[in-house]
Amino acid sequence: MKKISTLWIAMAVILFCLGQVLLPSSLIPVSKTQSIQHEQISEYLDQGERARLRGDYEKAIELYRKSLSLAREYKDQRAEVESLAKLGLLYWNQGEPEQSVAFYQKARTAAQKAVFTEKAEELDNYLLISGFYQDGKHYRDEPSQIDLARSVESFEKAIGLAREIQSREHELKCLRQLSMTYLESGLYDIERFFSLNTSALEIAIQINHRKEEGRCLLNIGYHHSAVEDYSQALSHYTDALKIARELEDYDNQSICLNNISNIYRNLGDYDKALENLKEALRIDREELEDDLYVAIDLNNIGVTYQKKALHSGNPEDLHNALANYEESVKIARRIKETETEIQALNNIGLIYVDLEQFSKALDTFQQALEKAEDIQDLEETARILNNIGIAHAKQENFDLSVENLLKALDIASRLGREELLWEAYFEIGNAYMQKGDYQDALQNYKNSIDHLENIRSRIVLEELRASYLGTDKRLEAYQNMVDLQFELSRLEPEKSYDSEAFHILERGKARTFLDRLEASQVNIAQGVDSQLLDQEDRLMKDISSLNTELFRPDLSPDQEKDIRDRLTQYEEQLESLKRKIRMASPAYVNLKYPQIISLEEAQDQMAGPKTAFIEYSLGEKNSYMFVITKRELNILPLPPAGKIRAMVKDYLRTIADKDTRDFSLGHELYKILVSPGLNCKFDTIIFIPDDILHHLPFETLISQEDSQRWLIRDYKIAYAPSITSLREIIQRKEAQDRKARKDLLAFGDPYFGPEEEKIGTEESLKTVPSADKPLFSRLEYSGLEIDKIASLFKARSTDIYTREMATEERLKELDLEPYKILHFATHCIIDDTKPARSHIVFSVGQPSTEDEILQMREIFNLRLNSDLVTLSACQTGLGQLIRGEGIVGLSRAFFHAGASSAIISLWAVHDQATAQFMERCYTHLRSSKSIMDAIQKTKLEMIESGVLSHPYYWAGFVVTGDSGKVIYASVFKKVILGAALLLVVGIICFLIFRKRSRKAI
Repeated sequence: MKKISTLWIAMAVILFCLGQVLLPSSLIPVSKTQSIQHEQISEYLDQGERARLRGDYEKAIELYRKSLSLAREYKDQRAEVESLAKLGLLYWNQGEPEQSVAFYQKARTAAQKAVFTEKAEELDNYLLISGFYQDGKHYRDEPSQIDLARSVESFEKAIGLAREIQSREHELKCLRQLSMTYLESGLYDIERFFSLNTSALEIAIQINHRKEEGRCLLNIGYHHSAVEDYSQALSHYTDALKIARELEDYDNQSICLNNISNIYRNLGDYDKALENLKEALRIDREELEDDLYVAIDLNNIGVTYQKKALHSGNPEDLHNALANYEESVKIARRIKETETEIQALNNIGLIYVDLEQFSKALDTFQQALEKAEDIQDLEETARILNNIGIAHAKQENFDLSVENLLKALDIASRLGREELLWEAYFEIGNAYMQKGDYQDALQNYKNSIDHLENIRSRIVLEELRASYLGTDKRLEAYQNMVDLQFELSRLEPEKSYDSEAFHILERGKARTFLDRLEASQVNIAQGVDSQLLDQEDRLMKDISSLNTELFRPDLSPDQEKDIRDRLTQYEEQLESLKRKIRMASPAYVNLKYPQIISLEEAQDQMAGPKTAFIEYSLGEKNSYMFVITKRELNILPLPPAGKIRAMVKDYLRTIADKDTRDFSLGHELYKILVSPGLNCKFDTIIFIPDDILHHLPFETLISQEDSQRWLIRDYKIAYAPSITSLREIIQRKEAQDRKARKDLLAFGDPYFGPEEEKIGTEESLKTVPSADKPLFSRLEYSGLEIDKIASLFKARSTDIYTREMATEERLKELDLEPYKILHFATHCIIDDTKPARSHIVFSVGQPSTEDEILQMREIFNLRLNSDLVTLSACQTGLGQLIRGEGIVGLSRAFFHAGASSAIISLWAVHDQATAQFMERCYTHLRSSKSIMDAIQKTKLEMIESGVLSHPYYWAGFVVTGDSGKVIYASVFKKVILGAALLLVVGIICFLIFRKRSRKAI
């Protein structure tokens, strides 16, 4: 029995073993525990892959590490190889190539052991790509041309292999790294750099690699910055910063903030530049603790303060610049960072030039130059040579100056950097001018201006174009050219230097205003992705909503700060979006801007027989007045801008104080600014101001000593940003097919809630206590003003909205094009640092879809066909004063929207006096007077009244734009004109008929 049992047991074991060998694996019974384990590994692998595909590499690494651990525990070789390979790829994507290679090697070893031949070959290719990649970076760190060529070769091999095995992740990183090799000074090829990053960006977006997407955007932004396409650069840097913040990537945040600040600095917005730099400095000190980045930040902050000092004239800005430079040099030397040390030394040298310590400046420049040449930094070498040239010119060593400047020009030409080129040509022009080589100076100034305008033409947002030309030394290129041509016209009067000087003057004046006028005639939204337009609409609504919150009476200081911070954030997003919309708009991209008017055109088309244009150019050394009449151009020298500014400031205080009676300074200004140009007989003057003259009502100047013979007594007076822009305003109106049918649309005496204050007649000003948090008072006389004006027109041709009906919502519901005149009698808030926030106040405190403040940015979107917009409120003619451009404020927004002229105020006007002024002015308009004629008659009547004779009451309102327009022509005159025309036609027909009859005979 025992033998039989043993035999059966032996047979059972043999059969079991045969079954294990012969039965297919699918029929092998698997325990429930093993099945769960395999499912868990597969789930980790699947989840890891999903995380990788959505770009969540941290999560994917966590999941693949779990799958690897289980695969090893349960001896699942295939899962182990897959997990190791994917970890290698993920660490590659994370920018950790050593970790990546380590996992690839482990994966290959495991694949070879398990005889996974195809997988082992795939991993061999990954390791080969990684090797080429490391070689490329290694060779790039070497200084020689041969090694840079080897770097290119290594990366190209890696890219070729990655494409062959269709590994997008490996191709992406190698493309971007190859682009960095082409950025190195020895192989500087900015266009190749751009194309490689563009290809890499496409891949990054396809595979959802956000970090690489951000880096590619950053590099593309650098390309646009290098070719001075600041709008594109700013757009790409902003997008890169958004990704860096999303990923909490402090390294790239710092780089983006520095690059964004550099753009704003070049565009003249120094406050925005400093705001971004200070945030970068905080990140580099607190988050990254990186001394190199801190040194770079400090140097850039110094540059910004130094540029700001040129604009502000504030010595504190210069001291701030020097302190930041010195700290930057100290850190750079400690960490042996030569490039940053060179930049800071160069900038310190410029500070010494500003302080007229030329010996110290040249010593510092020489230190910087030697170091720059040692490391072959061509761009910084060009800058240093340029600055050495400036220092020598300041010491009147003109030959040495030109020698260094020409070297800088040669390098800048090879690099193709227009920012370096315009400045080099400008400084060479200055040196030749001081040497007396006028023709060489003239050619270099022309070259400088051409490069400036090339750069400016690539800036998309008009407000950035304005600040670009109006800051740094850029406008001086135009002013110095005018100086030179004035001197040449004096030496060679038979030549046309005076007309060329006029043309250059117009090229430097109100260019952004002119661009806006042209842009207003096309539909920028046409052909643009609707998603971008929807985003713009949502942002505008978000801004409106935040503005509404600011009116809450229970708002705490912390809440108000939070709202204002969010408001700034939304405004920055809106600015970025506007750039994208313009760059995507076929109509905007293909926009052709009008040609600058020539002297002959100005005289033939614009100057009437009794009209003179007086145009000003104020410079720190030399200033001029240009007097243009139908037959003559006279260019007359004026004192430097500093003297004129001081006199005008004092006089403005005089005429804005109703208790002052001494107007003698008005006569002094008259003798300087006006009387030298009055050598012809004319009765109309159109002033084209410059600098502080934008704030001066020329009507108040005294033409006779020891009297109050105001200039307005002898001349009709109006204003324009430039003659070219005035021509464009007139031509735009003439080209419009649709004629305005209704006479007047007026909004006034808005309702400001149950707490609105009523203040007495004498103290009733159209102003508010605080621009930050306005407490609006009811303007008692603005209602009367509206009623009086409306009574001059037929009821069916007017639409009047007062009190609770005077809402922003109502304005936006209306079709505004049928109205000849738009009149606003309410408060206005002017922001001279952020003009887009300037606004007109409507009825507040009621349920509405609007915030009841019509901001300047919203006015641009209105569609008007009006002959006149009257802004009957305080300081509506004020705003941000930009050199060369003039005042950027509400009136310009209305011109963009379609208005032809505007009545604006230069100071806080008196409510009751304003009501009388407007009633009289509109009475004259209805009597077939031109706008400027109506203004003149109104002011003369107020002067004669005795009670309102002080300029405080009548001088604040001025007219700008097409002021010669007669809005309401007399019916009688029309009939007479028509009859005369018919008579002339009849006579011509009679003569033609008579002539033909004679021929027939």
